[in-house]
Amino acid sequence: MPPVLDPSKSKVDGLAFLGLSLTRNSGSGHPDSVTHQEAFDLNEVQDRDYEFILSTNDDGWLVGGGEPGPPDSYKLAAKDTGHVELLRIGTYRPEWGGLAQKDVIDAIESGKILIPQIKALPTAVVANPDLPPELEIRFDMEPSVPNFDDLSAPLPINWELRFIHNQLFKHFEFPSRFCPGAFHSTILRKAEFRSPEHRQKYLEKCDKAIKKWRVGGPKPLNTGWDVDGKPLENPSEHTSGIFLFLDRQNITHSFPPNFLPPYDTPDKRKIILDFLKEEWDEKSLAWKSVAVKEKAIKNDEPD
Repeated sequence: MPPVLDPSKSKVDGLAFLGLSLTRNSGSGHPDSVTHQEAFDLNEVQDRDYEFILSTNDDGWLVGGGEPGPPDSYKLAAKDTGHVELLRIGTYRPEWGGLAQKDVIDAIESGKILIPQIKALPTAVVANPDLPPELEIRFDMEPSVPNFDDLSAPLPINWELRFIHNQLFKHFEFPSRFCPGAFHSTILRKAEFRSPEHRQKYLEKCDKAIKKWRVGGPKPLNTGWDVDGKPLENPSEHTSGIFLFLDRQNITHSFPPNFLPPYDTPDKRKIILDFLKEEWDEKSLAWKSVAVKEKAIKNDEPD
């Protein structure tokens, strides 16, 4: 069962969510895929030639342009649906445990949810615990605990994702609220490797791409595209915000940043760190202070 806030009142497991779009049109994918980011070519962590992977589910590769279909690929032809969920809404019907679409849009457009200029960085490619596993690109916050003592210290990589996620979870309370494995993008489902050695070689290939991306550092995702992938008519300097998805194949709204850089002023740094002091725990369905994690990290450090 998904870790929704109130299972007894969550009637329908819907697919609407707020998050990031990682889609990108590419020559190896579906011709109708739209581009929402060019910061990272996710084909670099895929195995389109099936050198390492023996079989997948019928969707095939979900990112890097998606699947072109026959005769180039004998998976279901589908556009790129790469995304990172920040808040699963489920449905727009409160009687089913969801949240009215108008309430979502009003809260964001009123400025109650602060959206920074998002600069993201993939931090790992992993096989999740499912059998067969899903392959996921992680966008974890590093370090996992910010420096709360020194306001001049650099903010963690991918701080923007947790900052928005925590705001959304604190602002919206409804039965179906959850986030499926926060801060990742699924790129392949039911990945059967040819052998344990092939699995290791695939992950080594991915590590090389991650290391290359780390050298370039976090990058803005959306640098000027609308929901439909067309260039914005009059883009501002800061366009890397979030999207509202009806499901992973259908984006209906985009929300540009309203909390703009720089982020090193005392006032802004306090706002950011205040929202990063807690994490939502899916098991207990409660907020937990990151001070506990910070203490555990310090205890694990060698003397």
